[in-house]
Amino acid sequence: MAVTTAGEPAHRDVAGAIPVRQRLAAMDCLRGIAIIVVVLSHGWILWPIEAIDGNPWVRPLFRSGNFAVTVFFVVTGFLVHRTLTFRGPDGMRPLVSIVRRVIRVAPVVLVAVPLVVLASALVDDPTPSSTNAKSMFHIFTYTWNWYLQTDAVDSRWDLGHLWYLSVDMQAFVALTLVLYLVRRNVAAQIATLGGLLLLLTWWRMHVTELESVINVLLRTTARMDAVVVGMLLGVCLSLVPPGAVSPRALSWSGAISCVALVPLLWFCSDDDRFLHWGVTLLEIDLAVLLGSIALGGHILTSPRLAPLSFLGRHSLVIYVWHYPVFAAVEARTRDWAWPPRAVVALVVLTVLCVATHYLLERHVSRLLHRPFWGMSRSAPTDATEPAQSSKQMV
Repeated sequence: MAVTTAGEPAHRDVAGAIPVRQRLAAMDCLRGIAIIVVVLSHGWILWPIEAIDGNPWVRPLFRSGNFAVTVFFVVTGFLVHRTLTFRGPDGMRPLVSIVRRVIRVAPVVLVAVPLVVLASALVDDPTPSSTNAKSMFHIFTYTWNWYLQTDAVDSRWDLGHLWYLSVDMQAFVALTLVLYLVRRNVAAQIATLGGLLLLLTWWRMHVTELESVINVLLRTTARMDAVVVGMLLGVCLSLVPPGAVSPRALSWSGAISCVALVPLLWFCSDDDRFLHWGVTLLEIDLAVLLGSIALGGHILTSPRLAPLSFLGRHSLVIYVWHYPVFAAVEARTRDWAWPPRAVVALVVLTVLCVATHYLLERHVSRLLHRPFWGMSRSAPTDATEPAQSSKQMV
């Protein structure tokens, strides 16, 4: 689920080595990679997975949706910190930020979910109306992940992936208020976020030993540590003076952390490893990578990576639509071979994403840039990113 980021104010620009837009494009590139992994992880709806699961070299690419969601969470946490603090401690407005966040995320969901339910009703979908009503209520109120933990049987499985938006919104609201309470003291911010990170990391490993994997993956308290890492990185970088890290060090740290994503992808493809040390190792690596980018490193800034940046900027729309589209196409093409079925699904997904962008998303973006928000044009827009499914937690 990506949201376009517009820019950063001059007084928060600690880099100076490359343009701000280029650094933001690099972060979008990282999110573009993540949304590709998410889509591939849900491809099990469209194509046979026996051969994929039997190949240890191929399987991680198609079974690492949770890895991708952690990338989204960390990037989101970092950009949220930039958004909240660009005006300084006296200019932080948590309620305005929360309202802007809802406006950024809600419209596409408010349009897509009813359309999915309506379309299924027109083709004799057996899902009871009560199940549709409950599912829509919890999705719209950002309590969907809580509902799925206890009532997954009585829910629409083709909307299960929207649990991510609930966790994302819950973490955003909670951490926005936490940051606001300690806004005047950087040391307090580091201590608070650092302590919270340690607590959440211990809690994730603890509940992993007690509960089913699916329940842990749906828990806000077991997933929001990645958002904390992103926000903590933002706080720490505010203490780094311009030019304090050499370009050579930034290049090496960025390159090594980027390459390290490959073995981490393999390591995190196993749910047990992921929920124990996989998440922590991935968070550390992403913090180094994002820090290198934010401080002016050139990793992921090549113009050749523009397609990935494009996908990253539009990952929210892709994320919301891809799962129900895959489910709908599969239900109506079960006698087809998987290649044409996959092609049709991708074409339908592309059409819906393009239509959503032109008919809805660009108008939302313009609304968020209206002067009445009282935010300068140089301020970054709210940032959000996507996730997985309930029928099979990728």
